[in-house]
Amino acid sequence: MTDVDVLAERLKSALARLGRRSRQQMRGDLTAGQTSTLAAVAQLSPVRLVDLATHEGISAPTLSRVVGGLEGLGLIVRIPDPADGRASLISLTPTGEAELTRLRGDSIAFFVARISALPPDQRAALAAALPAIEALAGAG
Repeated sequence: MTDVDVLAERLKSALARLGRRSRQQMRGDLTAGQTSTLAAVAQLSPVRLVDLATHEGISAPTLSRVVGGLEGLGLIVRIPDPADGRASLISLTPTGEAELTRLRGDSIAFFVARISALPPDQRAALAAALPAIEALAGAG
């Protein structure tokens, strides 16, 4: 194994654990898929189901079930697409916007607590590594 292989494995493992711990700290009954869909609708709204499915990387029938669940919770709404009467556009409801804001707040609070607990030298190392991590996240 090369140094890059070892670094890649350690980074993947650490990010996976951090993601799991972050999700565990969030209050609420939404699944990770529902939370991701809610965030994507906020970003793309109003959006057609097929475009949302492409964005999320899942099939339209699978996403339709997720959207149906979010709709049942009053977090999103479907409205007729004025450009295509057979399709609908998906948007967040005010309740959905509030829930997403709360979820994001929970997530940021988790990271603030974890970062604050680091010694100053590790916080500085994290700040120095952040541009590289952001570049990795942006890489296709």
